[in-house]
This record gives sequence, C-alpha cells and structure tokens, in this order.
Amino acid sequence: MPTIKDVALAAGCSTATVSRALAAPEKVTEATRQRVAAAIAQVGYSPNVAARNLRRSESKTIVVLLPDIANPFFSEIIAGLEEVAHRAGYQVLLGDCENDASRARGYFDLLPTNQADGIILMTTEVPRSLVQDRQASNNFPLVMACEYFDGLALPTVCIDNRLAAEKAVEYLLSLGHQRIATITGPRNNPICRDRILGYTSELERAGYPAPADWIAEGDFSFLAGYQQGRALLDRPEATRPTAVFCHSDEMAIGLLKAARDLNVQVPTELSVIGFDNIGFSEYCEPELTTISQPRDDIGRSAMRLLLDILAKKQVPLQQTLTTQLIVRDSTARCAQ
Repeated sequence: MPTIKDVALAAGCSTATVSRALAAPEKVTEATRQRVAAAIAQVGYSPNVAARNLRRSESKTIVVLLPDIANPFFSEIIAGLEEVAHRAGYQVLLGDCENDASRARGYFDLLPTNQADGIILMTTEVPRSLVQDRQASNNFPLVMACEYFDGLALPTVCIDNRLAAEKAVEYLLSLGHQRIATITGPRNNPICRDRILGYTSELERAGYPAPADWIAEGDFSFLAGYQQGRALLDRPEATRPTAVFCHSDEMAIGLLKAARDLNVQVPTELSVIGFDNIGFSEYCEPELTTISQPRDDIGRSAMRLLLDILAKKQVPLQQTLTTQLIVRDSTARCAQ
C-alpha cells in the first residue's frame, strides 16, 4: 500500500509537509496543497478522499457516534439530525463505538485528515482522555447530544434528567404508591446518576425513602429489565414494590414480561413507567406510561449547533430541551 513517504517523494517535499497539508491545509500554500493532492492521486494514497479534501479543505461529512446502533431510541434522533444535515449539503456517517477505544479513536482521526468536518457524540462510552485531547486542539468541532461528561465544557444538547425522574416519581406518588423501585441504566453514566438523584430526592421529599435493594442496575436493554424485574417482583406480596420507574422503555417492556411470567397484574398490582417514548411503548401490552424525550428535536438541535460551530458562529454551551409525561395503561392508583 502507498505510504505518506511515497506521497512526499512524488510531491518533492518532506513527509512533515504532507502531514501538515493533510491535517491543517490552511497552514500550507495553495501551490503546496495542489502539489500534494496531485501526488496523492499519482501514488494512490487514500485515493479520492484525501485529494478531494485537500482541494476543498472540507469533506461535507459529519460523524455521529452512538453507544448502540441497534437501540431504537436513536432512530428519531438520527432522522432529525440527518434532515438538517442534508438540507445544508452534508452527509452523515454513523459509527457504533461498542465501548472500544480504538474504534472511537479511528472515527476521531477522520477530522485531522479532512475526511470529516465534525462529530456529534451521543455516548460517554469513549475514553474521556481522547475527548479532552481533541477538545484542547484547535479546529476540532464536537457536539455532545443526550449524554455528557462531568467537568468537560462541551457544547451539549440534552434534557434535565433529574427533573424528568422527579416528574415520573411524583406521578406515581400522586397515585398513592409508596413502595416505588427503580431499574437504572449504568450507574457510572452521568445521566443515570441524575435520574437516580431525581428518584431518591422525590421519594425522600415525600417521606418514603427507598431501600437500597430497590435500586436495581441495568443497561437499558429488554433483558436487563426482565432480569432485574424478576428479582424485584419475586418477593412476598407485602414487601415487593407496587410501582417501578425504569430508565428506558426497553427495560420497562422487559419488566412487563417478568410481571406476566410471575402472574403479577399490571397495572392493578404493579404500575410501570418507562423513559424515552420509543415506538414500542405504544404497542406493547399494556401500553406503557413513559417520559417522552423530544428525540427528533435533539437531533435537529445538535446538528444545527455543530453547523453553527463550523460556520464560526458563537454558540451556547448547553441547550436543555423539555420532556413530557405520557400517561398510558401501565399505571393506575395503588390498590394496597
């Protein structure tokens, strides 16, 4: 395979000049850019992409990094951001990091080589040090959406997760529930910590602090909801929760299956609230009460924010969008 040394030899310059032309084309002369672009085409080094980007100094591509590309939660967010991107003449490249640092670094490296113009990061399952290093460098447009890193001042589009959790628990309390459990996402995730804080603070305010074993950790999946749901419900009726607040609709739907398997009737014996308002929530049995995130607005807002950054405009550090409690058939007044 052709190397950067081959490009340098064909262009009649040093490898450092080639690297500079690729990473920061504005720092070399137009003549040098054209000479390096011609050499890239001649030797076949990263054909088309690198040469085209040297000529234009932009790729018209935005990278969107997800924690789990199969999760239906992200579908409306992707639709919203793609709508804005395509209207502005950009294409979107989706990347699934799968909690793999090398994969994340590979996507991040697309920007210095002008194969992408910016990144929308929707997960904290990437090395914090990688984000910090790139944040410290110049000309690295990066926007967070949905999640955030504690202590990093990055442009972010999000919801108030603590307030949303308080809203869910407040509704369950209004139905007369006192024994309210929760199935969380990963506790090291900042948004999950916010939701746990909202859950515990609202219960404490009402005078019904939850036992520690009623805070069950999951991973947002159907299976986690089912497994943790069985553990919560497989107790004597007098000591099991009468309501459960889940950090995702998938886990809430898994909990509904656990309740069916254990012959616990929803909502007469158990009320269930999910989070996100994914499409499945309206078509499960019973239909799921949930906290609705404005997912299409999150996508559109995140892309607009990144495009403003690319246009060198001043942008707010954080945009907080509102959530809504959607009441359906999985919740009812406490019968106990």
